[in-house]
Amino acid sequence: MTKHYPPNWPEIATRVKERAGWRCENCGHPHDPQGYYCLTVHHINGDPSDCRERNLVALCQRCHLSIQAKYKPGQMMMFAPPWERGTNENNG
Repeated sequence: MTKHYPPNWPEIATRVKERAGWRCENCGHPHDPQGYYCLTVHHINGDPSDCRERNLVALCQRCHLSIQAKYKPGQMMMFAPPWERGTNENNG
């Protein structure tokens, strides 16, 4: 697995955040760096080189760190994570 972000990562990350309406796709909190809610982009499968739309989710830093601490790529999940609920499979 390649562990490198593509050269156009800043543009990709901005597009994912815009798609999410500049809100965390897990808790719904808006991007608010002064309030310590900085929006980030998480690679669901853990591979920074895999920038397919369905592998990317906008998360506040709090949710991002919480999810990374609990979920390992390839792990079976009982329920779909919040960012996958109600998504269109044709998006990536």
